[in-house]
Amino acid sequence: MERLRSMIMVGEYEPWGRLVEEQLARSLGVSRTPVRQALTRLEAEGLVEIVPNKGAVVRGFGMEDVWDVYDLRALLEGHAARRAAGRITKKEFERLRAVAAEMEAVEGRFSDRQEETRWLVARNQEFHGGIVEAGRNRRLRGLLDRTVELPLVFKAFYWYTPEERQVSNHHHRQLLRSLEAGDGERAEIVMREHVYEGRDTVIRALEEGRE
Repeated sequence: MERLRSMIMVGEYEPWGRLVEEQLARSLGVSRTPVRQALTRLEAEGLVEIVPNKGAVVRGFGMEDVWDVYDLRALLEGHAARRAAGRITKKEFERLRAVAAEMEAVEGRFSDRQEETRWLVARNQEFHGGIVEAGRNRRLRGLLDRTVELPLVFKAFYWYTPEERQVSNHHHRQLLRSLEAGDGERAEIVMREHVYEGRDTVIRALEEGRE
């Protein structure tokens, strides 16, 4: 199921595109049973929708979904950052700092835009996931996975202009300073600002009809 989820997340299947069990089983090299089970679980997560007389399709997301998703991200990840400020270990902090530096140095590393975006999304998920883990709330990780992990995250990075990337990297640095200082209140504020900046990028792109 993880492979199918990843393919949906990075946009290999278009919104409202059909997910045919037989074709998926063939491409993934498995029987139809695990594919059917995966589709059922992905439907529960909100990534897939079962449409009468059509079968499974990739769920599409509109403007209202963007507002809802990013409001949840701001609330949950802001709380995670506040908790992490008082609990993060030196090893965890150093890894976050290394990931932030890697993201800042991505320019010119990839010749393919899709490949670069996949890499950035993976590093960004590691950075944000590391903060959640450092917050020591086992339920929070599950809540975030089920409610805010959408293809929109991939699209956001694909749509980012160089200036918008600089803003995102700047927020990461501010978060690191807040975590290092143990300032939970500041960490929460910065995280919320960071999430809402990402939301605004997605909304602008949708309104402009960017591909």
